[in-house]
Amino acid sequence: MMRTSPTLALVLFGVIAYGVAVGGQGTTWQAADATGNGQTPIMPVHQEPHHRQVFQRGPLRILDLQLPPGDVSWFHTHEWPVYYLTTSDSPTVSQNLGEEWGAGRRGRGPAAAAGGAPPPAPAPPAGPPPAARGPVRGRPRLMSDLSYAEKPNTHRIRNDGPGLFRAMVVVNETAGGDETVTEEQAGFTDKPISSNKWFRAYRIVLGPGEKSAAHQHKAPVVILQDTAGKGLGVGGMTFEFNEPGQWAYFDPGDRHQISNTGDSRLELIEVEVRRR
Repeated sequence: MMRTSPTLALVLFGVIAYGVAVGGQGTTWQAADATGNGQTPIMPVHQEPHHRQVFQRGPLRILDLQLPPGDVSWFHTHEWPVYYLTTSDSPTVSQNLGEEWGAGRRGRGPAAAAGGAPPPAPAPPAGPPPAARGPVRGRPRLMSDLSYAEKPNTHRIRNDGPGLFRAMVVVNETAGGDETVTEEQAGFTDKPISSNKWFRAYRIVLGPGEKSAAHQHKAPVVILQDTAGKGLGVGGMTFEFNEPGQWAYFDPGDRHQISNTGDSRLELIEVEVRRR
């Protein structure tokens, strides 16, 4: 009978353990340099560290985007329509992959080279970094960006202001809904403040102690807190509202009611995430 020496067994164990450790490390992250070159990997928006995913239900995602003053996000790709509620504004500027800061032209940038790394951006001229083109800006408080459905975009964002930039982001990873469905058929009694194929948004305003009528919808809805105050969203689950950016989610057919439990006016945005 052949026996394995203890020394050989330890060596074999060490080799196997090393292989498992190396294999489990996954992709090594490398940040882009000052010119926008060299980042790996290029990630979808919900994996970018500043866009923290707080909820997912099938093709619906809720992201909490927070960018401190002077900070820069990683390059990330948008492929689906998004709805934004900005809760803390600050001037920002973006850089599309392969372009200069603030150039403002949409698109993925140059195609990735073999091996998955993007080609280098044009080298900057010698001397100090160029100023961003176009005005440094913050986003409107409420907006949809539907352009990603037609032309995905890979970019990164820089906060040039003195305060936190924060926005709640609802992502709809579908082809959108049937635009012939009326507000009444969808389960709403008021007119929307904005409407398109992917999102229909309504403003809820409640005084202290007031409650909305109990209601349900044919599509999933996300409720975003827009102002300071306290409230509850009660349906299949109960959600607390206590600061701007708090959120609730209700499935299609989940009857729910919103109440103001505080002593001041409470405003929320109910976003119908439309799909077929």
